[in-house]
Amino acid sequence: MRLKVAAFLALAAGFWLPHVQAGVNVGATRVIYQSKEKEANLSLSNSGEDGVPYLVQSWVSPYDNPDDSADEFIITPPLFRLDAKGQNILRIIATDVQKLPTDKESLFFLNVKAIPAKSSEQSNQNVLQIALKTTIKLFYRPAGLQGSLEDAVKNLQWRADGGKLTVQNPSGFNVVVSDLLINNTASKGMPEVIKPGSTVTTAIPLKNSDTLELTYINEYGSTVKATPVTLH
Repeated sequence: MRLKVAAFLALAAGFWLPHVQAGVNVGATRVIYQSKEKEANLSLSNSGEDGVPYLVQSWVSPYDNPDDSADEFIITPPLFRLDAKGQNILRIIATDVQKLPTDKESLFFLNVKAIPAKSSEQSNQNVLQIALKTTIKLFYRPAGLQGSLEDAVKNLQWRADGGKLTVQNPSGFNVVVSDLLINNTASKGMPEVIKPGSTVTTAIPLKNSDTLELTYINEYGSTVKATPVTLH
């Protein structure tokens, strides 16, 4: 699981930072939006441990340009108050997806920003307000896409090009990489996602007779070890 959590938005009149041990919890590590459905949902909850409400803002951004907002989706409610111990459901609605590919998944980020209110104890104090941004992957899956993510992993094409690892993904599914072992040794340098129809050349040393074991993240956010592959 690769959740990207960033602390930002500092509003301070002093230098005291209270201990933060609670916040808004996101109910999944990824969302699969089936194009045949009218919407996809994501649950949010306020653990209530700090006893304060949060102002929650949500939006979708392109995977390759996370600082932008994606026009293909809207989220409702886009901005709302989430009280302590409260829950709410985000509705992700596709509004402009006609130009997205129909033969492969499209990948986006779903962003949730939560800004805590001051507690009663802090009301007369100078405090540093910190907003937490949680980012998860949003996969838009077109109707009629053939195969499965499991099949996509099995059909990855690994080879050693000039002594370097190259992998091709001929499927229409995004393969999210958790780990890669080469001859039972962890290897760094793999991309986070092997995109549909892409060929990725890395700087990872590789030769024929090496054995590769990929661990990927499935649709439920669990890590799965694929069957080892030995290059010939």
